[in-house]
Amino acid sequence: MQPTPTEWLPLQNILRDIVVNASDGLTEYELLKQLQSPAYRVFQQQDLQDPLVLFQTHFIIFNALYHLKQTYLQEQLGILEISCLSIRLTPWQPGQAGLQQQDKLAEYYLNWQHLAETDQQAVEKLLDSFWQGLSGNSTKSTATMSTDEALKVLELTELSCPQIIKKQYRKMLHKHHPDKGGSTSHTRLLHQAYESLC
Repeated sequence: MQPTPTEWLPLQNILRDIVVNASDGLTEYELLKQLQSPAYRVFQQQDLQDPLVLFQTHFIIFNALYHLKQTYLQEQLGILEISCLSIRLTPWQPGQAGLQQQDKLAEYYLNWQHLAETDQQAVEKLLDSFWQGLSGNSTKSTATMSTDEALKVLELTELSCPQIIKKQYRKMLHKHHPDKGGSTSHTRLLHQAYESLC
């Protein structure tokens, strides 16, 4: 995927339609599911299996959302709140445009050069950092578990190469995310198991 700014301009109109109809807001995941739905078919499920393509998709969506946020501000239609966990349009109130602070994330996503400079290795580093933060561990823990116990926690039948272990670890973290009914304590256990095997 070699996205260009102009080819993704129509996405802003699609996002406008979705955001206006989501009165309670929606998460990035919910938004992505709508963009994959038969009504829009902007992205395909199989296109999102590769971490680099997934990052590119995320960047393109957030680029369009931040452009839409600027449009809403200029037209005094509302304030578009943007985060992975909540994308929501709030009503316009006089003086809001002047209250907007410098947004480092907006600066990042509105610069297509950042997308062009992000390769597979950079995405892997971002993902490692994300999963480590998600599991609640910012540093390597000292506690380890036995290989058999770690394999059981990660639902692996045998010791595999580091790439397979990492893939399974990420899959399990995604499956047991607190937003999906999992717990923080279980994600820590998964991280401990991963560290024990790698």
